[in-house]
Parts: sequence; C-alpha cells; structure tokens
Amino acid sequence: MLNNVRPDKAAPEQVLIDNILLGYWNNHAKNLPSAKAQWNGLAYWYEYWTGQTVAEITPNGQRLFREWLANKGSSDGGIDRILSVGRAALNRARKWQELREAPHIFAVQTAIMKRSRTPMGRPIVVTELAKMMDAARSRHMLIYLLVASNTLARPSAVLDLRRLQFDAGHKLIDLNPPGRLQNKKYRPIVPASSTLLPWLNSVETPQAYYVAYKRKAIKSIKQMWYITRDAAGLDSGLTPYSIRHGMARELRKRRVPTEQISLFLGHLPKGSDATTSIYAPYEPDFCAEAVVAIDSIMDDVRNQLKHADIDQPVLDAAAIAVQPRFEHDTGVGLSKRDEVRFLILSGLPHREVVLRAGVSDGTVSAIRQQLKAERPIYRASESASCVSFACAETDDKQSSTAQPIEKIGGPGRIRTCDQAVMSGRL
Repeated sequence: MLNNVRPDKAAPEQVLIDNILLGYWNNHAKNLPSAKAQWNGLAYWYEYWTGQTVAEITPNGQRLFREWLANKGSSDGGIDRILSVGRAALNRARKWQELREAPHIFAVQTAIMKRSRTPMGRPIVVTELAKMMDAARSRHMLIYLLVASNTLARPSAVLDLRRLQFDAGHKLIDLNPPGRLQNKKYRPIVPASSTLLPWLNSVETPQAYYVAYKRKAIKSIKQMWYITRDAAGLDSGLTPYSIRHGMARELRKRRVPTEQISLFLGHLPKGSDATTSIYAPYEPDFCAEAVVAIDSIMDDVRNQLKHADIDQPVLDAAAIAVQPRFEHDTGVGLSKRDEVRFLILSGLPHREVVLRAGVSDGTVSAIRQQLKAERPIYRASESASCVSFACAETDDKQSSTAQPIEKIGGPGRIRTCDQAVMSGRL
C-alpha cells in the first residue's frame, strides 16, 4: 500500500503491486507444493512491476510485460505460467478485501491452442520400452523404468516413491508421499502389478527411496534418460513422460475401462465421485482389469528383452560367481576367478577389487567382460544388497576414499593405483 497500511477494499491506484506479491507469498504461496515455481513467477513480476500500482496493469502494460518476458527467453507456455502467478496474487487480494477490484490478466495461449499443443513426450511403444531397459547401465534407471511403466506415474512421483508408501498387505502404492499436499497433479493410490511386487518388496527400510543413487534421492532423471535413450538408439521425441502416455495408450488398446485408466493417471472425477474414489483402492477388485493389462504389457516386454532381467531384483552373488565356468582362462585359476566375480557382483569399485583379490587391473577387466556377457552389470550406486551391478568405466580407478590424483610435472611421471609416484628418470 502506498501508506504501508493495509486498506479495506482499496482502489487499484492506492495499492503497490510489490505489497500484493509479498502478501501472496507470505500468506499462501510459500506453503504450496509448487512453492518454487510460485517464487520464480513472483520474481519476474517483482522485477518488472516494482514501485508501480495495480492501476498500471492495463492491457497495454500487460502487452509490454509479455514482450519483456519473451525477450528474456520465455516460451508462450512459460509466459502463461508466470502470468498465472500474478493473476492468483491479485485475485487473492481482491477476495481478502485488500483490493477493491483486480484487473483481468490476459493469457498468451487460448484454450484451443492449449489442446492442440505438442505433448511433453510422444507415447512409447513396447519395443522401445524393452530397448530402454536393455540399454540401462544404472540400476536406478532400470528401477525407474519399471516403476514408471507399472504405475503410470509422473516422473516426479516415481522419484519421490519410498518404501513407506507401499502397503504390502493390500498390495497398494500411495504415490503421494506423507506430508505432501495434493494439488491438481493428483497422485493416486494404485495397485501393484505382479511384475513390480518383487522390486517393491526388495527394499526394507521405510525411508529408503526406490529410485536412488548412493542411497540418496534423485532430483531429476533427465540426464540418465538421455544417456539411456541414446544408447538404445531412439529419437529425441521420447521423454520421461513418454512411458506414462504410452502405457495409457496400451491400456486402451487392451480395452481397459476408461475409469480405471483415469484413476491410474490421477484424473479424478468431479463432485462426490472424487471423494468415493479415494477409498476405492481398498475394494478387492480395484482396477483389476488395468493390473492384468499392465502385467500383459510386461510379458510383451520380457519377450523382447535381450539383456535385462526384470524378474530378479535381488541376486545371489555367491551362486552366480561360480557359474557358469568359461573355458577361457584368465590366468589366475578358477578359485581366484570366482573370488573376483563375487567381489564385482557385490558392487565393489574396480580398484577395491584389485586390492582385495590381489590381481591385476587387466584380470579384473577381463572377468568383468565375461560377466557382462552373462547378465547386465550396473553401476555400483545405491544398494547394500547383493545385486548385479558394478562400477562405470570412468570410476574404475578410484574409490570414494581415494586421494585426488595430482598433476606431476616432468616427462613420464604418473601415479600408480596406490598413489605412489613413478618417474621415467632414475
């Protein structure tokens, strides 16, 4: 307010936009699940409109604001999201009688334009999903693909999923974490498919994330998605949202009732039916046709897999280490070879395997290549259980406790695996 006193139904020319934005943030927006996006939108409004009154938000003033946002690199959709934040702040001030009237905030995109816009990712098909799973080189990427395809959840919901959200007794997955307020991106409770159940049961710690790296939550799956997609030889039209869209299409092709697909997608019906649907997951046959169809899709995926194993989340490293025995001799004997195999399967970094087994780098690399020929070898990252994963090639030479490698001047000077300096000079 111009006099810094909260008015009752003040005229637009009496109220500073700064105060409207500040009140909206302190009294409402900071408590929303979308608080970060709200803050970013308010920052744009504050930067442009600071020191001006609400009366100056005229149609022409809005046009100049939109042009200013466009010059900053915002897309039409991005501009509309920023405008929606200011619109919400102004409407809140009007409802709380801090403002006599709020100006109409014009959007860039019309309703028709929004309906015709390009989806966030084209639907994935079964063959492509199998290729993605075969191309996954990190265990958390494989788990992401499995959870996303068996729950139809949005990428953020998959990354937020923890063991405490899985009700093993009822075989239900609550995609909304405790403490998170539901918003228009509703996260439903969905039944677990037979394919996903072993993976859900493989984690015991309630607070543990299913998709984790070094037992920590992952903020974004995009980088690993791009790496896996490129390794699978697929086009850039596939995004993390493609699984959600593709699975919904596959369920329709299998004649799953629209209501069940909508419940999986978190599209709640309006009115009293929305309240009823909250308790529906505890019905014995809740979304039964959708679950059968999802398992059928996973069967089709299995038939096209060449490398990945989606049925065994936890493996017996000791048993795998001694079978099968290749005729190729690595030069260390079968007993030592089995020891190295066990250490690799247990997830130890390359350097640690070399030190514990007392063999050369080349021997460990050769045995790792034999293992890769038998089964997927994933990066050692997040699990304490015996699963088939190993270090990435770029991390083989250094464990988490290794000293940083220094640059030593002079010709021929290097550091060995135990950090001793070697030089070509005597």
